[in-house]
Amino acid sequence: DYAFFANGLIDLYETDFDPQWLVKAVELSDAMLKLFYDPKDGGFFQTDGRDASVLVRSKEEYDGAEPSGNSMATLLLLRLAQFTDRESYREAAEKTLMLFGDHLRKAPHVVPQLLCALDFYLSKPKQIVIAGKPDAADTHAMLRAILGRYLPNKILILVDGGERQKTLAKLLPFLETIKPIGGKATAYVCVNYACQLPTTDLSQLQKSLESMGTAR
Repeated sequence: DYAFFANGLIDLYETDFDPQWLVKAVELSDAMLKLFYDPKDGGFFQTDGRDASVLVRSKEEYDGAEPSGNSMATLLLLRLAQFTDRESYREAAEKTLMLFGDHLRKAPHVVPQLLCALDFYLSKPKQIVIAGKPDAADTHAMLRAILGRYLPNKILILVDGGERQKTLAKLLPFLETIKPIGGKATAYVCVNYACQLPTTDLSQLQKSLESMGTAR
């Protein structure tokens, strides 16, 4: 429940760009790690261990009609690591992938959602930041160009120069200096927080997105 809800909050942020959803996702993820994560062997237990009547604390891994908690938790931590640059999130996700490594190698068809998390983990971390006024036409045009492409292994951030940007900068400090150029919506396409030259040109952004779609 923690993992599903927090992933949904990240999706919601990438829809309306209100940073309160990211703040809540971080809060829930920290609670999830405290209550269910196994720091010794990796992975997440189904229960928090406080109920003495539960004799075995299992770690669900099978992605059935619904993805498993471990698959969703791993993807959540990898996504949040990009929004926060917190190494502890990456390490917990990596350790969980290692725990279920045999499943990924020998029976990948039973863990398709975990394969998605593995794909995210193995890809180069990508961040796309749009600096501009949320209601401006040029900002909307850039967002449509990004959301119109299938780019699953990326995060999308909107900074507006106001209080929302200050909140985001508390999670990811490099965002503090991101700003529009010449009063126009500006795209910053980054890989592992190393950004290409910012652009206000929509066609240039589209070219950058094309290369992101093919590069690993």
